[in-house]
Amino acid sequence: MSNDTQAAATSASTAASAADEAAATVDAIVKRLNANRANTLALCAVLSVCEQRMPYREAETLIGQRPELNLSTQNAHALLRIMIDCGGVETEEVPEPACEPGDDKQDQPVDYTVRTTEAGRAALAQFEPTKRFGRMLQDEPAGYAQAYAIVLALCEDGATKAAIEQALEGNPALSNPKQVFPSYFISKLETVGGLTWDGSWKATEAGRQMLALVG
Repeated sequence: MSNDTQAAATSASTAASAADEAAATVDAIVKRLNANRANTLALCAVLSVCEQRMPYREAETLIGQRPELNLSTQNAHALLRIMIDCGGVETEEVPEPACEPGDDKQDQPVDYTVRTTEAGRAALAQFEPTKRFGRMLQDEPAGYAQAYAIVLALCEDGATKAAIEQALEGNPALSNPKQVFPSYFISKLETVGGLTWDGSWKATEAGRQMLALVG
């Protein structure tokens, strides 16, 4: 085997190994996102917030302000640590500023920065809300699509649970193929990012896109 051929074979093997490692990391992140339904949207919010590199403390603050955290039992610090540990977010230390002999050492406001990794972005793409909604519909009875459309349309300007219950009263989806309650559709839409609670149930931007799929 010539040197060029051997080098090419080695390069191809290295590339294949790197691709396998990257795919394994994406799988690990996806598994973590699916591990606890209550944390799924909150962890997706972490990946979304950190798409641009920023100081760790700033990321924590922004994550803590996201409405998705209302579904989770974890705080912003714990959620960010989960994504760091599974490879969804990378950290980079910020070197300490130079200090002249005899000068007082200044407190460093930023100790390290965070950013969503390529694997994290790939995993996040799999959890795009309308894609999740589409996969959810595939696993549900055909009649449920109309019920979701009713709820999403009603919630475009905000609606109470009582208003949603009234809108679905007598709908066949509540009894066929089995008995379910209106709260079932609210909960399902919330967990895929179609609805959010803000004093009333409101359709998110993703929820409006879901409505376009079933409305």
